Amino acid sequence: MEFEYKAVDKQGSRYEGVITSSTKVEAQQKLMNDGLRPLVLKEIKDSVNFGRIFGSKVKLEQLEFFTSELALLLESGVKVDKGIDIIRDANISPALSRLLNQISSSLKKGESLSDAFSKHQELFGPLYISLLKIGEKSGNLPDVLNRLSEDLKFQRDLRGQISQALTYPAVIFFVCIMAVYFVLTFIVPKMSGIFSDLSEAPWYTQMIIRVSDFFVDYQLLIVGSVVTGIGLLAYNLQRPDFKNWIYVKASRVPGVGNIIITAERIRFAQSMAMMLKAGLQLDTALELTGDSLKHSELKRDANQALKQLKSGKQLSQVLAKTRIFPDIFLSIIKVGEETGRLPKVFSEVSTRSKTELEHVIKRLTTMLEPLMLIFMGGFVGGIVITMLMSMVSVNDVPF
Repeated sequence: MEFEYKAVDKQGSRYEGVITSSTKVEAQQKLMNDGLRPLVLKEIKDSVNFGRIFGSKVKLEQLEFFTSELALLLESGVKVDKGIDIIRDANISPALSRLLNQISSSLKKGESLSDAFSKHQELFGPLYISLLKIGEKSGNLPDVLNRLSEDLKFQRDLRGQISQALTYPAVIFFVCIMAVYFVLTFIVPKMSGIFSDLSEAPWYTQMIIRVSDFFVDYQLLIVGSVVTGIGLLAYNLQRPDFKNWIYVKASRVPGVGNIIITAERIRFAQSMAMMLKAGLQLDTALELTGDSLKHSELKRDANQALKQLKSGKQLSQVLAKTRIFPDIFLSIIKVGEETGRLPKVFSEVSTRSKTELEHVIKRLTTMLEPLMLIFMGGFVGGIVITMLMSMVSVNDVPF
């Protein structure tokens, strides 16, 4: 269980945070072993984990806000622990406040910033934490945080672009489904009453009336199944293995796959540029960058490239065997490798890929809008035409 606590040490300094323990008594003992006297200790309850399902975790935009604000405070001369406390006190997100409580508690125990962050590696990732370590050692932590903030901002903008591109088709599809459901459950049942003998009606009339009867008779089951399916999908999307499976499958869909591969290329290029600018060795930068990729197959390609790089091959040669970079970018990387300007080259690749991604998303959106309109018009219009033909056929059906 997790317990939220407020405590003081022997000098009277106040501490706030979250501690994990089997029981409340054990949590009290842990705090006392750390030299803290608990003032408030209460269990954090998570009712049936619904909060986790519907987003009590720290969101990407909150993480980007925290990173940029911490960089600004450090540039202004504020100490790290004080800066985190300022952001926590000004923050209205319970999830982020809870995270900052834990980080603040670790810092007050004497841990370094990177060590405190490494306890939440599933959120920050190895690349983020590795750059923090470099920033701490070099004394250039504000600059590192600014670079990380820019990377997180790109990821946030990318999600926003994709969401915006898919919102209109999704709304059209939802309206289409609701229109069909309304017609089948409310309009068609009233129309079917005009037929005394359904067997004498045209085949298309029989078909639509039988489909309507199925929806009316089993509408509770249908609605319940849809709601259950959405709930299970939302729950499973919290599982990394399921999300990765969806991600890999989506990358094979025409149009969507191009977006995913381009996004991974940008993530790879940006990470390599940041790591190399920070002074890391090429093999270390490639290892950490490969771990930052979300696509499992591309991550496996990057790991294979790392093995070949350590065996003495050039970076451009090993990257040529992956699906991450097309030939034109590989030639640019080769030039950067020969001239010793790899950080600048990877930044250029990232910039060009961002422009390419914007064009890909725009083209996909332009194609989806008319396709969804045609789908909606054909689907709903087909049912309406069938209804009208059924009404006309009444004159041919005996009463």
